[in-house]
Formats: sequence, C-alpha cells, structure tokens
Amino acid sequence: MFMTSLRCVVATLMLTTSVSLADQTPFNTVAKFPWIQKFASIGDSYSAGLGSGDRLDWSCSRYAYSYPNILHTTLLSEDAKRTHRFLSCSGATSTEILEKQVPALSDNLDLLTISAGGNDIGLTPILSNCVYQFYMSGDDACQKSMDEARDKIVSATELYQNVTKLIEAAKPNMNPDHGVIYYTGYAGFFGTDDETCDNVTWAVWRDVEWTKQYLKLEMRKDLNDMVRSVNAIIRKAVAAAGPNVRFIDYDSEIEAIRGRYCEAGVQEPDPNRDGLAFYEWNTVDHGENKTALQNQTGDGVPKGSFEGGIADQINKTLEEHPDWQFDPEKGFVNKTKEGVQGEGIIEDTLHWLIPDSYKRVFHLRPEGHRIVARKVLEDLERNGKGSRVGGDEMIEL
Repeated sequence: MFMTSLRCVVATLMLTTSVSLADQTPFNTVAKFPWIQKFASIGDSYSAGLGSGDRLDWSCSRYAYSYPNILHTTLLSEDAKRTHRFLSCSGATSTEILEKQVPALSDNLDLLTISAGGNDIGLTPILSNCVYQFYMSGDDACQKSMDEARDKIVSATELYQNVTKLIEAAKPNMNPDHGVIYYTGYAGFFGTDDETCDNVTWAVWRDVEWTKQYLKLEMRKDLNDMVRSVNAIIRKAVAAAGPNVRFIDYDSEIEAIRGRYCEAGVQEPDPNRDGLAFYEWNTVDHGENKTALQNQTGDGVPKGSFEGGIADQINKTLEEHPDWQFDPEKGFVNKTKEGVQGEGIIEDTLHWLIPDSYKRVFHLRPEGHRIVARKVLEDLERNGKGSRVGGDEMIEL
C-alpha cells in the first residue's frame, strides 16, 4: 500500500492526545468521573474536528477543538491516569471506521464516542452540485444528487445496518460493568425562517457564465430534513443497541444559538459572524492567520469521502480548464505534488494539496464542538455509568 496510506493507519493506531485546552475553555475541572480511566473516540471528520483549533495530526486531520479532545482535556476534569485513544479520521465512512478504527480499540473501555453516517449517504455530491458547484453543475445534477441521497435515507436499511454493525463491533471492547458508548448525530445546516438567502449563490466559479444554484428556501428545508432523517435512523439503531449506548442530538442547540447558515436576517456570505457554528469559505476563527490557513495541507483523504469530494471536484474542473485558477480570495490549488498524475488518485486516496481551511466547510467550528461535548457531559451527569447486562436481567450499578 502506498506509504501515505500506511502512515495514516499507523498514526490512527498510535495517536493519543495531550493538548490542553484548560487555558482557553473556562469549564469546571472538579473530578466528577473517576471511573472513566480508558476513553476512546472513533468516527469521521465531525469527530476528528476537521479545522477546529490547533491541528493534532496531519494524516487524519484531527484538531484540538474537536468534541472528543474537549471532553478529554477539559470537561471530564484533569486526571493523569485517564487515557484517550483518538482514532477518528476525516473522510471515514462507517464501513471504514469498522474496518480500520474498531480493531485498534483497547479492551475494557469506560467511555467511547462515535460519529459516523454522514459520509454514507452522499453528502459530497449535494455540496458540489447544489451549493458550491465545484464542477459547474446545473439543476439536473443538483436534483439527481438530492434524489440519490433521499433514496438512501428513505430505504434506511443500509445506514441502519452500518450503524448497527459498528456499535456491535465496538461493544466487546467496553468495560462489562459500566462502559458507555455515546453516538453523536448531526445538525441541520440552514436557517429556514425567511427568504433572505434565496438570492444568494455560493458557486465558487462566480465570474463564469452558467446557471448557478441559489440557496433557495425549499432546498435549505430539504437539506435540513435529510440531516434529521439521518439522525432518526441513527437514533433508532442506538435505541436497539441496549441501555449502555446513548444518542446525542444537538440539532436544536445549534438552532437555538442561530448557528446555521442563512439565519433570518443574515446577509450571506457572513463567514465570521458571532454565533455561526459551521465553517464557510473564508471563516477565520479567533487567533487564526488567513494566509497560513491556505498553506496548511494534510495528507490524502479517502476517494469518495466528503473531504475528498471537494478536492476531486475542484481539480476536475481545473483539468478541463487549465487557464482557470481558483478564486484568488480563497487561494488556489497546488497541483505539483511529486508522484501525482491523472486525477490525483493513488490507490484509494486523493493526494491533491487542498488546505483544511477549504475542506472544513460545513463542519463544526469550536463552539459547535463545545455544544456536543457539553451534551455528552450533561448526559453523564444525569445518567452516570452504564449497567451490567446479562441474560434477561439488567443490574444497575
């Protein structure tokens, strides 16, 4: 296998985090959960925290302000004995998490967090064809990608089975007396209270004449409904998995802080407004340097993944129009990486040098991750340890 892919696997197996957020995030650090000594996190870019805070590694684009790292370094309180195996990897589908991350879990885990499912339904084609139009797609392509994603959600079977397999595979690694698994969902991306965004386009090739897609109210509602349908399927699978598996739904919290794109009265694009929970193009968090962001690139991401799809579509367009370059305001694509030919695909990985500041669009900013972390903490405070399950009886501990 290509060396970059090998490095990704090795990093996934070995990485533990030690970054402290105590000086940046003012939370109570009184020891509340001494029973949590072995903590692990598996999942996709929403768990890895793509682009949120300081980078923890290059191979999987894990970041310090991801909700698992916030939990470990701050919310669960300081505990020198507690370990955190951070295995989440940007771009991973539930199948890839099952194949690569679950086998790397330690035994007798006290706490495990999982985020998976968003990459399974085909979010990348929707992002490309309906929102950013990386490949200058038209109405037909947008509708097709929406219909395909909707069909996957409506059938529910594949996603439900993938989530179930992932949970069941992780269960044997949990502490049999009190281990708890938290499966986190997703949040709707758009405000739908008015039609202010109906005249807004985020098409990246703005100076080229073709039929651009706009952030119409109907499309925004459809995308939010898809996210909630995915959450409903995950919730159902979690409920069937038993009392020690718990679902975290933070959709209403993101809505409550007006954290979505196109909130009522917001004139988009407004990438740096207070309260925005998701990254837009040109979002620059406090303490970040815009120029540096455009020069920071991680290793390749899986072909067909959410993040890989962005790289794939941008470069597909550039290949067909070599006299174009990416919008100067957003930087440009460096296509000179040694050994990359054709569409930049080596085995199952894309290696275009696309900065994480581009790939992180539609991902949570630090405050979004804090909301998820707080929801996990609140549930731990309310419901505590898991329960020993044996035969037909459940013994509360």
